[in-house]
Amino acid sequence: MRLRLPRITWHLGACVALLISLALHLAPQVRAQEAADVTFSPASGTAQVIAQGVAPLPEGNVVWRTVRSRAQPLANAPFEAQSLSFVLATNGPLLLTSQDGEQIHLGTNEAALTPAGTVQQRASLSDQEESFLSIELVPEDASPPANATVLQPGAPFAAPGGARDLDLLSDLLGSGESLTIPDSGGKNVILVTDGAATVGKPDGGSAVLLAGEAASFSGELLIAPAPSGGAAADRAGFVVAIIGPEIPPPALPSSGTQAPATPDAAATAETGSITISVYDCPSGMTTTTFNAAACALTEQDFDITISGSALSAPLTVGDAAADGATLVWSDLPLGEYVIAEAVLPLGYDDYGLAAASATGNSTLGYRVTLDAETTALTARIYNFTGE
Repeated sequence: MRLRLPRITWHLGACVALLISLALHLAPQVRAQEAADVTFSPASGTAQVIAQGVAPLPEGNVVWRTVRSRAQPLANAPFEAQSLSFVLATNGPLLLTSQDGEQIHLGTNEAALTPAGTVQQRASLSDQEESFLSIELVPEDASPPANATVLQPGAPFAAPGGARDLDLLSDLLGSGESLTIPDSGGKNVILVTDGAATVGKPDGGSAVLLAGEAASFSGELLIAPAPSGGAAADRAGFVVAIIGPEIPPPALPSSGTQAPATPDAAATAETGSITISVYDCPSGMTTTTFNAAACALTEQDFDITISGSALSAPLTVGDAAADGATLVWSDLPLGEYVIAEAVLPLGYDDYGLAAASATGNSTLGYRVTLDAETTALTARIYNFTGE
């Protein structure tokens, strides 16, 4: 979903933002957790939930931390195991691709939740790196993320057990407006993204946070614009990451008979498959303005080559089996392969490929790997008309 906020402005400088742990506890945290229930909803007034999911939290003591990272262009962005985090596309579009091929396209000022341990590629959709923010919940002794800047972790607290409803709330308040974040039963964090905000207990002390500053809190939190006397006076844009109630485990259907045990496919597989879908993007769209949702499956002729040391000769479209709008090359020995679109649809002169752990470019092709962990690789090719 789309954030209702202007682009973040950093008043503290390019490298530092303050994460303040405020003493905003209206009641002991354990008692608050017991009071929470599955009917809880943080949204009210003009505030919107822009990302949400259900996920278990890390065990033991955890901290909220705000992280600034840079997403590399699609062809170079690595697949990495991610922390439990909300991802905010603050400066430009991002494409989040999981190892199983699931993709999430985030336009500027959109957000998504990533469960802990997800192997995910976070890629820029331009030919330049894009800065973005993530709000992470990690063990207190977690190592700093590689190639990223932690903008100061919060104070540790004991993570509640079970799978939790996690919400990212956003709002933009004007002069005279305020918002009360209800008691969710967990310890939450607010990040100011525009202007300045006064935050505190509804009946107690408060603190002023500038854009780029954050604070963790428990219980209710009252938020209002903090007068600054400047051009940005009396407005406050912010997001709030919220730990909600425990969600019951799913009630899966039962069966009177058990399915026969089967060998572990990852342990026994000696061959794999590559599945490819080809999309044509609208005329004028480039890697800079790429939007996967605007592209459609091609209806024109094209050809693809798949080459590798385990093959006696490159494979083409003629070697694939059609499965609806996709092509499947099966019974491939495990190993490395290079995928290239040798013939593009009429009117297109460039392409990109999205797949788990893919590296390369449209000139030399894209290198992928079939191994014991990834025996069935899914890829998408996007065609462009050029600049």
